[in-house]
Order: sequence, then C-alpha cells, then structure tokens
Amino acid sequence: MASASIGTGEWLFGPAISAQYGGTLLWLASVSIMVQVVYNLEVMRYALYCGEPIHVGMCRLPPAPWFWITGFVVLEFSNIWPFNASNAAVPLAAAMLGHLPGQGSTRFLGVQMTESGLVKVLGYAVLLGSFVPLIFGGKIYRMIERIMTVKLVVVLAFLTFVAVFMTSRHSGLEVLQGFLRFGEVPLRAQSVIEGRHFTLQERAESTSYTVRGTVEKGGPLVTEFRVEREGMAASYASLGGVPAELRGIADRLIARARAISARGGFFVEDARADAMVRLEGRLRPDHTWALEQITVTDDTGVRSYTRIEDLPASLVGRARNLVELQGVDRANLIRYWREQGRLPRLDWAMLAAFAAIAGAGGLTNSLFSNYARDKGWGMGALVGAIPSAVGGRTIALSHVGRVFPVNRESLVRWQGWMRHIRRDQVLWALCCVLGMGMPCMLSLEYIRNAPVSGNRVAALVADGLAARHPEFGQLLWLLTLFCSFLVLAPGQILAGDQIARRWTDILWTGSKWAQRLPQEQVKSIYYSILACYGVWGAITLWFFDPLQIATISAVLMNVALGMTSLLTLVVNRRLLPPELRPGSIAQLGLLACALFSLGICGVVLGTR
Repeated sequence: MASASIGTGEWLFGPAISAQYGGTLLWLASVSIMVQVVYNLEVMRYALYCGEPIHVGMCRLPPAPWFWITGFVVLEFSNIWPFNASNAAVPLAAAMLGHLPGQGSTRFLGVQMTESGLVKVLGYAVLLGSFVPLIFGGKIYRMIERIMTVKLVVVLAFLTFVAVFMTSRHSGLEVLQGFLRFGEVPLRAQSVIEGRHFTLQERAESTSYTVRGTVEKGGPLVTEFRVEREGMAASYASLGGVPAELRGIADRLIARARAISARGGFFVEDARADAMVRLEGRLRPDHTWALEQITVTDDTGVRSYTRIEDLPASLVGRARNLVELQGVDRANLIRYWREQGRLPRLDWAMLAAFAAIAGAGGLTNSLFSNYARDKGWGMGALVGAIPSAVGGRTIALSHVGRVFPVNRESLVRWQGWMRHIRRDQVLWALCCVLGMGMPCMLSLEYIRNAPVSGNRVAALVADGLAARHPEFGQLLWLLTLFCSFLVLAPGQILAGDQIARRWTDILWTGSKWAQRLPQEQVKSIYYSILACYGVWGAITLWFFDPLQIATISAVLMNVALGMTSLLTLVVNRRLLPPELRPGSIAQLGLLACALFSLGICGVVLGTR
C-alpha cells in the first residue's frame, strides 16, 4: 500500500496548493497522515482478529446490516468520481498536443474537437483501460500490487533525481518547514505577477475584478476572470463567457498583466486596512526575488522605498514575507481568527481535498483491512480472497470470518501481528511524506504562482520544468508527463477495485441472497459492481472537468473518513475481546481523525 501513497493528492493537490500558497500549509498533510495511521492500524486490528474487512464488522452493529449498508451507500458517493482517469488524460493530451491543454482545437482520429474535448475522450480511454488488469490477472490484489510497485519505483526515482539535482535548497527547506508549521496559514497578496504567471486584481468602490492566467507563446491564456460584489461572486473560466458589459474591464486587466509580465520580474500588490504595499523587482537566476522598489499607500499619502528596513515597523515583517515567500505572508490561524473574526480567504475546498488525499483518504483507508486479509495476515490467511474474472486460480472467499481463542499462546502471536502492521504503517507514513514533499518541492521550484485550472494542473510541473531548462526541455517534458500518467492511471485501477471490493465484502456477508451463492462465485458480484461503476464514471467524465471531479470527491472523502473513524472505534470496543481492544491512545487517535476530517468539511461549508 506504500505505492498508493503517491497518487492524486500528492501529484495534483499538493503541487496546486504549493503553487498558490507556498509550503505553509503542508502541516495539514502532516496531521492528516498521522491520524490516518491510527485509523489504518485500527481497521487492520479488526481484520487480524477475524479475517473480515472493517465494513463487515460495522454491519454487525445494531440495529441491522441494512441500516449500515444504506449509510455506506451515502458515504460511497465520495469515492465514485473517476478523478484519476480524468486527470491521467491531461498528461496524455499534453504529450499529443505538445503543450498544456487550453482553449484551442485539434484533430484526433480524423475528428475535429476542442482540446478540452480531447481530454474527455482520453479520460474515457483511461477509464476503460483501468478495468483490464482487474479482469485478467489471477488474484486481483497481486496484480494491483505489481502495478503499484512499478509505479512507486519509477516515480520515486524520477522525483528523487529532480529533487536532488534540479531543485534549490530553498525549496526543499520550505517544504520541510511546512510539514512542521502547525497552525500557520498563508495570506496571499491580491495581485502577484511572477514571470509569465499572473494574478491581477483591481477594485472599483465595492467591486473587485481579478484575472488569472499565463502568458504563453500565442498570447495570454486566461484561466479565470472573477468579479466579487457585496459578498457575491461570479467566475468565468474563459473570456468567451464574460458578459459584454465586463469584457472591457477584463481586456484592460489582461493588457496590464501582460505589460507587467513582459518586464520579466515580479510585481505584488497587497492591500489591507492599514496600508497597500506594492513590491517590484527582478528574478535572480535561481528564481528567488531581488527587491528593487517598494511603494506604500495609506491615509498619509504615497511613499517609495528601496529597502525593507526603511519601512515603518508595522510593515517590515509583512513586506519581508511577501518577498521571501514570493507573494505570500504568514499568520497564526487562531490569532487571525481572533483579530479578524473570520477565517482567511483561502480556497478551502481545495485545502479540504488536499487534507483528505494526503495519505489515502476517505473510504480508501478502510481497505487496509482488506489489504491485511488478502496478504494473509492474522486470521486473513484462513478466509480466502477475491479472484479475477479471467486467468485466475479457483479461489474461494468465506462468507464469514474466523476467530481464535484468546490465551497466552495466541496473545504472543497477536503481539507479533500487531508489531508487523505497525512496521508496515511506519513505512506507509514515510512514503506518504516523501510522496507529498517531493512533488511540492518541484511545484515551489517550477510553477510557483502559476494559476491552477481544471485541464492543466496534472501537467503544470512538466511545463515548468521544460520552460526552465530549455536545453533538455523536450526530454524533461516527456519524462514528467510520463510520470504524471504513471501516478494517476494506476490510481484509477485501485479506485475501481476498492469500490467493487468493498461492496463485494459487504454484500457477501450481509446479504442473504449472496450468502446462498457458492464461495467460488464471489467474483460475479465483484464484476457486476465494477460494471456499474464504469457506467457512472463514463457519465461523470462528460459533465465535469478533471480538477472539479477530484475536488468534489476529495472534499466528500473527509466526511466518509470521519464517520467511519467513529464506527471503527465502536466496532473495536464492542466486537473484539477485551485483551485485543485498542488502548486509550489509539481510541483518542480515532476521535482525532474524526474531528479533523469532519471539522475541515465544516470549514468548507462555513466559508462558502
């Protein structure tokens, strides 16, 4: 399962968050990974004892299995979005087009289509292709394990090489510190232009206008034009959708952003109640910022400076952070709440998605109990596994688990099993940190302040690497796109398997109809569920862009993880023998997991 620790969250949301906010928020990943380790250990504890996945144990709780199955149907809504397929299509499309998918058109298989349409078509291809290793390959878990191991080796080798030889010490240090900056939040300036990437805002009385985009060879590519007025906001993903009465404002902002970007340096405007601070300068060869001009506007007038040390004392720390962190200031979350009476204006939905998928996320974590069973750990060695449809041995899966009598001899064996899964989780957590940290290092180094949009984020790092190192541009472009695909496409295989596997286990034990089937027929249920998921995935890919699909799914994953944390606590306290139940620290860890996961969802709802 360590290979699954480098997936959509690490490759999409980690770099997306780092590009916009620097490394400040990586502590959310630290907290998420820590509480998920506790959750994983506890669901595996149950599987070690009886060989059943944790969801089967939950169905054994009162009032009845149908009650919990209904609840799982609701929670499963977080997992049925094929975001891996939609995002794996982005690097494929980029490789075919030779550039990031944008607003142009292309011809594919003799058909003229938009570049976003090409992403959708390739998303369908990835979705269908993800079913192949689940159908052919013997014992399903073994096939997935082989695929994920190849992914882990190749991607980690590439990331390690780039992180060591092509990333600055400054970016690495910022990532490392970010994992430990608990409670700090970024305050991003309203306008940040760095090189060819721009976010530019202007205000007219109570209305603000913001344009985001990137200056490319064919001109500026606008990824968002946003209008906020009296608490209401309207966002347009392209200029084509901007109303005629706003088009002049949008064009003027774009022209200004393009003119500033043409200077090749940086430009920041940060307006707060006390003063508006404007910072301008040049980019050093290592792409750190060299400040040249500071302009402060407040009630007393407009003043210019060339050194941060000459600023009023109240502005020194703010200006220094804006330069060192390249457009971002920092604040303590609790202190900010007390002073401002609200949370900072961040993309909380994306932050919730980032926290959810840092590690595994949602109901995916519950599959660690299936993992323990299918590896034959504990009593899982006695209950069987789910075979593939074609090419597999005849493998039976028992309808019920098997337990052992608790005595001195079995307790010694039990402690050995628990030590084994703890070692497994230490390795998993380490891989999670590396899997999140290294893509974020690349993000800080190569796409900091780049706008994040639905059809581009999965290949943004490839674009940044190629632009920074033109002498190796084509090679780096293709290698990074290949790794991006290698991260995301196997994730779709795992996603399809986990949904089919989870519901097969639930129905196999909880449904009277399924219990009448021979043990060798478990695969008929598995593949029926997989087929339903494929139909739903095809519908979803048509209506949503890749980043939307991933964000919707990941935010809902927090709800699923929080609720099942509480259920796992109840299961292990009620169904395990007293000698095998979790201790106080583990129980508090499950409560912390629920509080963190549900709490961040509450923040998303409260800030909409």
